[in-house]
Amino acid sequence: MNRDASDFMIQEYDQIASAYFGLRDQVNDWFKTYLSLIGLPLTVLVAVLRFAEEQLPISIAQLPDVVAGLLVLVAALGFFVALSIVAMRMEMILYARTINGIRRYFAELDQKAKSKGGERELAAYLVLPTSDSIPPFFESWRAMFWQVIIIGFIDGAILAVAVQSLLRVGWPWSMVIGMTYGLMHLGVYRWMAWCRDKEWHVRFPKNLQPSQW
Repeated sequence: MNRDASDFMIQEYDQIASAYFGLRDQVNDWFKTYLSLIGLPLTVLVAVLRFAEEQLPISIAQLPDVVAGLLVLVAALGFFVALSIVAMRMEMILYARTINGIRRYFAELDQKAKSKGGERELAAYLVLPTSDSIPPFFESWRAMFWQVIIIGFIDGAILAVAVQSLLRVGWPWSMVIGMTYGLMHLGVYRWMAWCRDKEWHVRFPKNLQPSQW
């Protein structure tokens, strides 16, 4: 075994694993920040509606422009929060694929030692992946997918209320605009994943599939 290369791989594994968990914590923190962010305008909205019951004939379809503008701002900020979360998740996937490659490195050393008559059986204990094709950048029906869906749904609903109050186009059109905005979150997520996949295959044109032990 090349001791220098193996030592480097072990140190690389430790550092990347630490960075991976650090990014995971940041993703969770950003999602909590988003929930806190939407809490402010919703609190203001409830306060305005309660005040309106006693003072002015205001409904959720006819909010003051200041309140509606605040909702538009929150919907826009929610979109950029979603972009930040997705970008950090992409970096986590990059780290995860790198860790897979490090596991593959030691598994192939084990395979070579075994082919020369050695007794090492490291590969038999590698349960986690050794392929650079997983995890995928676009994770259908998994945690990140649902986070983007939730943020998109909330942002779309907030924008629909704001559009109805500002433009008075009617609830059907307002809902269409809100739904389109919500789906845009998912579309941008898919586009970012496609860009990452394209960049990955340019750098690594030959996919490193697991070796046959």
